[in-house]
Amino acid sequence: MTLPSPEPGSVVEAGADEAAAALARLLRVPVHAEGFTSLDVNQLAASHATASGEGRVVVIAFDASGGVKGTFALVVDDSVAAWLASRLTGAATLDGAIGKGALAALAELGNIAASAFLNGAARVVGRTCLPSVPRVTHTTTREALTSTLPSSTPLPVATLRLQQQWFSLVFAAH
Repeated sequence: MTLPSPEPGSVVEAGADEAAAALARLLRVPVHAEGFTSLDVNQLAASHATASGEGRVVVIAFDASGGVKGTFALVVDDSVAAWLASRLTGAATLDGAIGKGALAALAELGNIAASAFLNGAARVVGRTCLPSVPRVTHTTTREALTSTLPSSTPLPVATLRLQQQWFSLVFAAH
């Protein structure tokens, strides 16, 4: 018997809700998944642009296998990444700088979010889903996104909001 394939948006919504709940437990602040939409890489990059132009982001990406196949990614602006790393490590970042320790902490945050996302996705598809090891990229927004995500396809995107901060959760199904 072949199971029908769920719509990518339903997988993203279920996964984003699980990821938000897991991050709320980790960070001890409310985290909400909202703003579900479809964007191509250029639109996603524009949504992360700063007032002074293209900014820098940290992208934490995983390949998913099993019940869903694709690329899961968190796209986090530098200022938010510095805030998250500080919250995770208990150490303030110097001038918002994101060093190796901060990137390692963000990779762990991504691991928790990806695992929770895939648990939600597994419930939708009725099959086990597994993440790869994380790939962490810290560079300009456009470079990070084009090296991680397919550029020609609209991608389901959720906004994860915590306090006054937000970042994007993307799942590019393969």
